[in-house]
Amino acid sequence: MKTHPVKAILSSLLAMLFLSIALSGILLYYGKTGLVMGIARNTLRETHFWSAVLMCLLVPIHFFLNRRLFYSEMTALFRRKEGR
Repeated sequence: MKTHPVKAILSSLLAMLFLSIALSGILLYYGKTGLVMGIARNTLRETHFWSAVLMCLLVPIHFFLNRRLFYSEMTALFRRKEGR
């Protein structure tokens, strides 16, 4: 199997999880009691928690699949410049 479709799917999942975590976090922060935009706080908490757990599991896989790019970026970032 080629890794390109896998990388695309994984990146899309990570983006959706990020949006889920950000939106649920904002709603939990500003909606202090009861229902928040028609959603129970407990549901928001569960969504926030499980999205974060899933994201924590997928980020290392994302780094592994993109390790060559990550390595080259870190090498370029920390490379000593000539004449310094």
